[in-house]
Amino acid sequence: MRKLISAAWLLIASPAALLLASSPAFAADPTIDVFEAAQQAAWNVHDAAAYADAFDQNADVITMLGWRWTGQAEVARNLGDGFKVVYAKAHLRISDVQVRTLTPDLALVTLSWSIDGGRTLDTGLSAGEQHGLETQLLQRRGESWVILSQQDTASSVAMPAASPASPQTQQQAAPPATTFPATPPPVRRCIVARANGQCMIYGKPKPAPTP
Repeated sequence: MRKLISAAWLLIASPAALLLASSPAFAADPTIDVFEAAQQAAWNVHDAAAYADAFDQNADVITMLGWRWTGQAEVARNLGDGFKVVYAKAHLRISDVQVRTLTPDLALVTLSWSIDGGRTLDTGLSAGEQHGLETQLLQRRGESWVILSQQDTASSVAMPAASPASPQTQQQAAPPATTFPATPPPVRRCIVARANGQCMIYGKPKPAPTP
């Protein structure tokens, strides 16, 4: 009886974990490829309304700076502000789109992105190329999809395409040794800051001066 109760509790307490555990591995999905291509196209013509239209009315969005946006209207407004100056001539490229089907109407998507052509707000100079990863929870609506949740994580270097390792390679792979940088870490340059001094967008890192 105790074992039955424990099993029932797990089913109630961890539905998301069980859903992920029982879902198939990441695979291609043509309808989601079309969806992501449309998002990239809307971004590259700087149409914030069209880009935001792919989000649910109550979508939850975490940006690469850790800001939280809620719903289509907030996504459109904030992205539109970015297109006015910082990303007025920027170009977005997405790659390595991977899809895990959770249910017939829910999918977990991960992709890599890069943005070039961004400018600093204060000088108008190039902000350098930006890279990152994005995770989306999509829900099927008719013949297309909507974004229920999206989270971005910035990276200082381009993200390589994923390549599955063989079981033998996984067994032979050893954890990397702990190392320490021989030079100080690069100094991040703030491009856009709030009135209180909080940095909103960082530019390309500059090497720190050597002592």
